Amino acid sequence: MRFDALRNGDSVFIDANIFIYNFGGQSVECKDVLLRCAKGELRGITSTFIIAEVLHRLMVAEAIEKKFITDKNPVKQLKEHAEIIKKLSTYIHDVEKIGDMNLEVLELTYDCIKTSAVVRRSEGILTNDSLVAAAMKDIGVSNLLTNDDDFDRIEWLHIYKPSDV
Repeated sequence: MRFDALRNGDSVFIDANIFIYNFGGQSVECKDVLLRCAKGELRGITSTFIIAEVLHRLMVAEAIEKKFITDKNPVKQLKEHAEIIKKLSTYIHDVEKIGDMNLEVLELTYDCIKTSAVVRRSEGILTNDSLVAAAMKDIGVSNLLTNDDDFDRIEWLHIYKPSDV
């Protein structure tokens, strides 16, 4: 489904790629849906593990964008050159903006980790995706904003994807 199908008052869980597309300027739709959350039109929800993923991906993207590293095995390059990490700063400013988006941020709990194991076995999805589904299941939310096709096979989820990326 498209983002414009969301109605005011809907609860939505926001996956990492939505933030990435917003901060990277790749999607007006992602920017607009996050603005709807900031205005309180949508009940936006994410998790600490999603924010950690966004932080990591934006750090790597900044290092590549600034040509400090190449996109061939960038994490290994960063690990081998700690001085590069010290030069990066834009990514953290972007992630700090998440705090101004009027979002509920769920903490990763041990119960969520246990539920994610059940989700992995029943749905056949990878660890981070199973954590998303488990967190959503724990709070009773079924609307997911993502551009990850792996969630498509989970029947109880209502997937909303940007059409401009």
